[in-house]
Amino acid sequence: MERLLSNNKKWVKETLDSNPEYFNDQAKGQSPRYLWIGCADSRVPADRITGTNPGEMFVHRNIANLVVHTDIKMLSVLQ
Repeated sequence: MERLLSNNKKWVKETLDSNPEYFNDQAKGQSPRYLWIGCADSRVPADRITGTNPGEMFVHRNIANLVVHTDIKMLSVLQ
């Protein structure tokens, strides 16, 4: 857990060093153009394989990236 928290603090510092307005810009809201339905596999980060930035793509992840009519969470995302 310490490693995760330490890396998060490092990421925040590096992000602010490179773009002091990053978090203010993110707080303005989002209007993603894309919906990505992907597998919940932790080895496949959606933003990395699509080359997208925060706010560009809404991501829903589930087992086997399925769209099933009985999956209430998936239907909520689609709505």
